[in-house]
Amino acid sequence: MRPVLFLTFLLSSACATGAALAQQGSNWVDPPAKSGASGGSERAKPATKAPPRFEAEPEAASRAHRAAAASAARRESRRQDQARQENARQENARQEHARQDRSRAAEMRRARRAAIRERARADNDANLARAERSAPPPARMSRAEPDPRFSDWAVTARRLSLDYLDSVSAPNGAALAAAPRFYGGSVRFHGRTLSIGALMAEKRNFMRRWPERHYEPQGEPRVACDGASATCLVRVVHDFTAVSPARGARSQGVAELTLTVSFANGAPVIVSEASRVLSRAGA
Repeated sequence: MRPVLFLTFLLSSACATGAALAQQGSNWVDPPAKSGASGGSERAKPATKAPPRFEAEPEAASRAHRAAAASAARRESRRQDQARQENARQENARQEHARQDRSRAAEMRRARRAAIRERARADNDANLARAERSAPPPARMSRAEPDPRFSDWAVTARRLSLDYLDSVSAPNGAALAAAPRFYGGSVRFHGRTLSIGALMAEKRNFMRRWPERHYEPQGEPRVACDGASATCLVRVVHDFTAVSPARGARSQGVAELTLTVSFANGAPVIVSEASRVLSRAGA
């Protein structure tokens, strides 16, 4: 038994010594043991960094933000309301100023027209007074000699003068068509004696120059009749407006129309006509 054990020991020692000498004679070194349970040859990948996590906004901060937004909205709403109120106030003030300006302008126009009429009446009264002072002897005046015809003549002459003013205010065609019936065979027209044909030419030129006309009497005409000549003298103070759109011209004011109406042949006709401007608008 002992020789066997000893032999075994010798064989083991010899194997160990041969292995050591074999390694010393070469540069080969056993590789290190592989690590890792998988046994793979790839290197371990670095761990991926987790994305940051944002914590939920605290409830108190959320309420503060909502309150601030609501407060800003209320301030903006109040600002807009105040701006609308201010705009409305300014617009009302502007309209009120415009209304007052129109009212003042209308009042000034009424006062100016009243002053023109009053001046025209005063001038007319003064003219009548001068005419009466320079009139012929009372034997020629209707007021000095009562005549039953005078009242009828005065009414007819007054109506004729107003109808004549209305016809002059009509459009050109109607005015020219109506004019001959107011006149006799010849007329003393502004100091010139004209035939009815020449008078119509004068009227036509005037109406062509002023195609739009309006005449409005101020009160009742004044009438004085004379029995010897069978005539009535009529004076009418009237407002007048004449417009020429083509020329861009306008004439406006107060004038006095003087007509002599003859009853010598029965029917009343105008045998004399004259007029004069007493005042002009804006003058």
